[in-house]
Amino acid sequence: MGFGTYARRVRDRDLPYGGRFRALRCAVSRYHPIGFNATCSYLATAGNLRRDELALIRALDMLELSRNAWLAEIDAFADRRRLEKSRHRRSPLASEVRYLHGWRWPGPEGHRVMFREIGILWGRHVPVPFPDVPTSVRDDLVELNATLADCVSTYLRNNGTTGSGHKATLLRCLRKLRWHLHHLGYPSSFHDAYDYHRRLLKVTELVVNDAYPFSV
Repeated sequence: MGFGTYARRVRDRDLPYGGRFRALRCAVSRYHPIGFNATCSYLATAGNLRRDELALIRALDMLELSRNAWLAEIDAFADRRRLEKSRHRRSPLASEVRYLHGWRWPGPEGHRVMFREIGILWGRHVPVPFPDVPTSVRDDLVELNATLADCVSTYLRNNGTTGSGHKATLLRCLRKLRWHLHHLGYPSSFHDAYDYHRRLLKVTELVVNDAYPFSV
């Protein structure tokens, strides 16, 4: 079933409340722009979703507001692509594709949601020891981690801004992280390093998509 079906079930007062709560979880499984668990965590700020009907509906409204904004962006992108193709520009900009489909929360609450999630993820990431990595890339990864730590800390300290000089740095770090993840990925004897840098990639992408949206 699709998102709309689950949304209607959430609002259906003829259904048992537990079923309505589970329908919200299923709706999140269909649309979770910052990940399933992170999306559920943010929606829980609406109140006690397991017991409070008003909180349940409020959470669905929050989710739908973001999803509708994302669908509008996708429609606008499709319109632009049709025009660009008619002008023989066959490939979209990589930065636009990254922004549309990357980790972020579309809609008017985007900054608040992403700032909250970055703070949570970074708080979990910082205490984790630097993992064992291949000797050939250790120096590069140590430098990459130090650079990103400076950028993310600046972002959190300044309530969601990093300074114009960090834009190119963050985008370069994103490319490097993806390259390293490809080489650390499974099958590999560096599973901890893969998980560590995958978390770091999500934090970095959230910062980039909040501090430097594609439209800027």
